[in-house]
Amino acid sequence: MTIIAIGGAEDKTGGMTVLKRVLAEAGAASPRVLVITTATGYPEEVAEKYRDAFARLNVAPDIRHITTKAEADAPASIASLKNYDVVFFSGGDQEKLSAAFGGTAFLAALAAREAEGAVVAGTSAGAAAMSQLMITGGDPRKALKPGGLGLGEGLSFTPDIVFDTHFNQRHRLKRLFGAAAADSRKVGVGLDEDTGVVIKNGNYEVVGKGRVTVLKDGVVTRHKHGDSFSL
Repeated sequence: MTIIAIGGAEDKTGGMTVLKRVLAEAGAASPRVLVITTATGYPEEVAEKYRDAFARLNVAPDIRHITTKAEADAPASIASLKNYDVVFFSGGDQEKLSAAFGGTAFLAALAAREAEGAVVAGTSAGAAAMSQLMITGGDPRKALKPGGLGLGEGLSFTPDIVFDTHFNQRHRLKRLFGAAAADSRKVGVGLDEDTGVVIKNGNYEVVGKGRVTVLKDGVVTRHKHGDSFSL
């Protein structure tokens, strides 16, 4: 059972530390990868970038751009999930992910595959959508004011965590505090660019060049590559 949430802008041409870790967690010599580009408004461009990136790692991913619940729940779409070791959600707009997958049989089948050992990963919007309480937008400078933070229903792979992405690059700490104000039971996790957190069996490990910022019970901690922590 492995979830990997990435803060966006992961390296796709150099050392590719984060993407290498995504593949390594699959535990297969030649992992089978599905990239879902639903969140983006530029699916062909994003598909090409991930084809090129994974090709550098000797993997030829399948790419799917699912836009509706009906498309997600097509029997062939659900059945195909058994073919993949990694399901990877690209960036874009996280609300497109919740609109296409929320409450679907596809989402339930993906959760079952994750329980069986498949890796579910997402970057930027794909990471934000992992939350149950999902940040959908908002100016960080206004996030603590009434109506200043957009919140919605995510895909609930991490029901106790609220993710925010591009975190230090876009100065989004106040957005995590805003989410905590909306639901104090949630732990806020901010992900820098080219940085991910690997969630496995209740353990959290940081991978990548930036930091993972954790907001729990009003206390902020920061963790770097190789750090492990629990919540």
